Amino acid sequence: MFKSFFQETKWFLLATVILGVILVGNVYYWQWEDQRQARANEGIPEWIWNPNYLEEHNLVAEKGLEFKKLSAQLYSMTGRIGVDDCEKIVPLLPKDDIPFTVILESPGGSLYDGLCLAAHLKQRNVVTVVRDTPIVDDEGKMLYEPGLIGFSDDQPAIMDGKVICASSCAFIFLGGDYRYLIGDVWYGIHAPRTPEDVQGGISKTAIETQAYRSATGIMMLLDQLGVTHNEIKYLFIQVPSTSMYWLHPRDFSVTPALGLIATHYRDFWDFNFEQPVYVGTGIPDKKEN
Repeated sequence: MFKSFFQETKWFLLATVILGVILVGNVYYWQWEDQRQARANEGIPEWIWNPNYLEEHNLVAEKGLEFKKLSAQLYSMTGRIGVDDCEKIVPLLPKDDIPFTVILESPGGSLYDGLCLAAHLKQRNVVTVVRDTPIVDDEGKMLYEPGLIGFSDDQPAIMDGKVICASSCAFIFLGGDYRYLIGDVWYGIHAPRTPEDVQGGISKTAIETQAYRSATGIMMLLDQLGVTHNEIKYLFIQVPSTSMYWLHPRDFSVTPALGLIATHYRDFWDFNFEQPVYVGTGIPDKKEN
């Protein structure tokens, strides 16, 4: 009886064993890979080399961006970029080509909404700013206090007080005709990824197709934002989604085009520079090329 049962089920049993070996092997591999990364980055804060540690794509529990009017022509967008934030914020943006300034502070979030907000800002006369200094009005009222966002509520202590514009926030920053990086602020770039909670319901072919479409869409949008230098554009699809490139002046001598990410640098990691642009185009002045 047992022999007959084995003959009838041997292929099923064999497939089960193989599947079990694969699953167990994957578990041990990723444990080994996590330990290898930790060893390779020993002494470096984990939030720098492993942004997933900060649960960047956990958008459901987040309240999304807070768009606040600080004064007559000064606004702020702060917090994690949530789903439908673009639809929520665009109607609140100034109209009739009224010039205004937006202070940004966000670790990123929804890629679509970040791209959408960047495109809408580009259609307006806007200045984008990431700064590590507060803004106080003439009466002494605090209009903006930097460093309150961080990556997440459970961020490591080393992130306390850091001013961040990373991931999809990096696109919103590029929507400004004039773009200011002021002080020791963290401007981060990496490629998009499909959230893990979505991957299980999508085939590998669909994920691959979506990745190509996303990369193409990003490259096209960057062109529309006035970012035409390939050295910059490639960062948005080449930097692994599990990592982050933090803009720093030390890289400008190696890749000068990186300096065009912002039009104005003020004490940005001790770097100062102004790159004039044609207002409304975001294209660097030809005389300065």
